[in-house]
Amino acid sequence: MANKAIICIGSNKDRSENIDQVIRTLQAHYPGARFSTPEMADAVDLPEGSKPFLNLVAMLPTLEEKEELIAFLKELEEDMGRDPDDDEEGIIPMDLDLIEWNEEVVKPLDLVRPYVVSGLEEIDEL
Repeated sequence: MANKAIICIGSNKDRSENIDQVIRTLQAHYPGARFSTPEMADAVDLPEGSKPFLNLVAMLPTLEEKEELIAFLKELEEDMGRDPDDDEEGIIPMDLDLIEWNEEVVKPLDLVRPYVVSGLEEIDEL
């Protein structure tokens, strides 16, 4: 039986290009993935003056274990230019966070962000 992963996707550097690229990559790895419409949102937990983010939510059906998925997401972030110092600089080419795994809430603060709430509603309607 497939696991259901809900992830947040965000970028504030080359936003549209990076979001398009990560959607293509995730669709190739996770057939049946569903994505919400990207929305602009202010940066959270980054230095003042950081550029706004283009964010969306994705539902990924996967046979992988949770740890395998998280490792893949972190590797994908790095492949897209993510660096450990990015948070200090406020420039994030790609941020991929697992927020829910099956029925387990992994990141409760992310789950209530407005773009996540609206994104999940949109995905549920697909």
